[in-house]
Amino acid sequence: MKNNNILSYLLVIIMTLASHLSFAQWLTTEEKLLVSTPNFLKKRLTPTDPLFLDDINVIQKYIELDSIDVEILKPRILYAMLIESKVDSAVTYRTLVNAIQTFKSGIGYAEFRRGIILYKQMASIKVNPQNWANDQTLFRKLGFTEADLEDFLLFISKAENKELNYKQAYLAYMKEIDNLK
Repeated sequence: MKNNNILSYLLVIIMTLASHLSFAQWLTTEEKLLVSTPNFLKKRLTPTDPLFLDDINVIQKYIELDSIDVEILKPRILYAMLIESKVDSAVTYRTLVNAIQTFKSGIGYAEFRRGIILYKQMASIKVNPQNWANDQTLFRKLGFTEADLEDFLLFISKAENKELNYKQAYLAYMKEIDNLK
């Protein structure tokens, strides 16, 4: 009986030590990850490249990102964030996570996010001059003036633009304006 108690205590001590050691090893693995260089800085990667997607997965371990965040965080944007944060040492996942947190807490991020959401809305609505009274609110959010709204209504009323969604129409309209300059 006494041997069983000693064996039970010894087993509890061994299990406790084992769990502490595995936790310490996890911290070491996480720490190694945080001090490593992100893949997109090692190679020129596209947003769909598996190595870049690995970078996003690492970032998501430390920052909550929704689908809009992931859409925003492309290699060029991450470069810009790092430049803006004036990193004066080797860039690691830790410095990248800090730069993203700083970016997400700023006013520019909220505006950028609203723009992405607005473009998604525009892409989901087919051009329809009969619904312009309702649909023009999207373009007011973009900063269109009354004169811009009237010009854009004329543009979307053309037969060749009737199959476009509002995002496509907006891009075509802006291209047409650029060509006039």
